[in-house]
Amino acid sequence: MKMLIKNSKVISHSTNGYFNILIEDHLIRKITTNIPEADIVIDASNLITIPGIIDMHAHLREPGYEYKETLKTGLMAAVHGGVTTLGIMPNTNPSIDNLKIANNIKTRAQAYNLARPIIIPSLTKNRAGKELNNIKLLIKNGYKFFSDDGNPIYDAKIMFESLTILKKFNGIIINHCEDTRFKNTDLFESLMVARDVELSKYTGARVHIAHISTSNTIDLIKYAKSENINITCEVTFHHLLLTNREKDPLKKINPPLPDIQTQKKLIENLEHIDIIVSDHAPHSFEEKNLEYENAPNGISGLDVFFPALCSISKKYNIDLEKLIEKVTYQPAKIFNLNNIGDIKEGYYADIVLVDTNKTWDGKIFSKGKNLPYKQLHGKVILTIVNGEIKYDGRK
Repeated sequence: MKMLIKNSKVISHSTNGYFNILIEDHLIRKITTNIPEADIVIDASNLITIPGIIDMHAHLREPGYEYKETLKTGLMAAVHGGVTTLGIMPNTNPSIDNLKIANNIKTRAQAYNLARPIIIPSLTKNRAGKELNNIKLLIKNGYKFFSDDGNPIYDAKIMFESLTILKKFNGIIINHCEDTRFKNTDLFESLMVARDVELSKYTGARVHIAHISTSNTIDLIKYAKSENINITCEVTFHHLLLTNREKDPLKKINPPLPDIQTQKKLIENLEHIDIIVSDHAPHSFEEKNLEYENAPNGISGLDVFFPALCSISKKYNIDLEKLIEKVTYQPAKIFNLNNIGDIKEGYYADIVLVDTNKTWDGKIFSKGKNLPYKQLHGKVILTIVNGEIKYDGRK
């Protein structure tokens, strides 16, 4: 069956302008100014067509915390927000720390046939930071990205050993950099970032710094890039849009939201920040309704990914094209994700149609309703994954 998207403004790394896109057998077959014949024709006049968003940092809670989120509800939230590829973090119960659990989650997530799941197993057993998992076996079976997620890798020797192994396979460690001994200081994040920069420089292995949030970290990232060290990093859209001077439990997140000055520096240094993520962290209403000190960290985010991106563009007068690059082409490049992240002939038809003149529809498919956003610019109209419509906002 052939599907045609016609009359749309396309924004992507390889294709920009007004084109018609022909989809067949799950692939982008033709990008043309002509109008080919098709079984399904989607008139995208007045809409923008972008590659499917790649979000490499999300928590879907299953197994163990299904009252917060399930694979199905998380993946539904993803396509609602324009996300077609999703990195699933291992902070579950039990942790995704062995091949059996990783394969089980992957198979079940794929069966829902929504967003593409990328399972990110933990680096150490039970995410405890004491003993390395059998990462060679996991790599042999196709898993190349590892993270203990909210648990930093405190032990420099374990970090060194794992980097030495992963260097041989071009694998990546995604590290939550935090030294709790320096909580409430500017050093809490950057001390571990500095260590990881040195370890990456020494081993030549790849480290991806999760959700950066401080001025010191930005300076270290800029240094690492100037020295061609294999360091990449991400920022959440929450850290670019929100502050939390009022100590609102809905805005409680780790790392904490920045003050205005630090947020300004994050925005001014976006060119040095490789990708933008949601750090989707759903919680129940009862949990987030506690006093601030007792409420858990985390903001739900998948449902509003594109609207948040559009809001950043409008708030700071940043070209939307630059932001689209950081959630499509850049993550595909960093994580070696073949044939996605771009609108290009021969690539998988992971495509999102959006309307930047409308506002977020207010719907939340995630079980986690812990979103502090009242209104956001931009609306996802249609999400296509692998050539099939997975979310239709026209209905």
